[in-house]
Amino acid sequence: MIHSHNKYLLSDDFYDDNGVSYESEEDTTSFSGYQSPTLKNVEGNLADLIDFSITRWSLEDEVIVSLSAHSPLYVLDYVKTKFHSVNNLEIKSRMLEIAAEVLGPVAADWIRELWNNYSEELLYPLSLATATSLPTKEGLHNVLTRLDIINEKDLPIVAFSCLYRFCSSDVLDWIEETCTEFNDNWGRLAAVSHPTWDRMKDWLNKGRPLSLVALDAMENCIKNLDDPIVEKISPKVAGLGTDNLEQVLTAYYQNDAVPRVKRKVEGIMENKDVVFE
Repeated sequence: MIHSHNKYLLSDDFYDDNGVSYESEEDTTSFSGYQSPTLKNVEGNLADLIDFSITRWSLEDEVIVSLSAHSPLYVLDYVKTKFHSVNNLEIKSRMLEIAAEVLGPVAADWIRELWNNYSEELLYPLSLATATSLPTKEGLHNVLTRLDIINEKDLPIVAFSCLYRFCSSDVLDWIEETCTEFNDNWGRLAAVSHPTWDRMKDWLNKGRPLSLVALDAMENCIKNLDDPIVEKISPKVAGLGTDNLEQVLTAYYQNDAVPRVKRKVEGIMENKDVVFE
């Protein structure tokens, strides 16, 4: 295939976001029959629909809906065939995205095969497909084993990219064992991993870096249009109960009185109805 969402016959400056070429400023010979297909044109034909999905910048919701209208077993068969017939990592990644968004447990055996023949270059999309295809314990074991070799500097963002889709409190246990230095991505990951108020209090009591991760996790539960992944999951902190939130956060700020902490504490208290469930 010549075209994909990041491989063009010409430079991407010649195309709009839908893959349609801009009109030439000079007279050129016109050719008919080369119009870019639309979703409506291809949604009834599975092969064409999957090829169409490859040309998109992302796997859009409307494409997911159209793929979901086809037999999951047919989709799986086509996705596997496409995946194993190409060397293009972008196309392989898109096939794994389809597995994650459309197939779920239907793809479990195939995802296990891919872990048995692991390719480091596909860690991100394989992790996303794993989160929806395999039981949580099994899936996390596969991903966390590979994260063990990621260098400390890159680990927070790699971990978020690979683990956010699990939405599992088991990830919080791993963060607690692994985090040695604060990074914004630890807070993002903690927010989408079913945090509880008891866990957040415990991390506040442990001090930095976990205390800062706890504050960031709670803050990430406030609507944030700058972070579409967290925004889509819309996380909450469970189990506030009758605890005095203001007292706990104020006590923490007294021991860590820096502007960043003050701002976060104030934001969490002002938005507690949004942060907690």
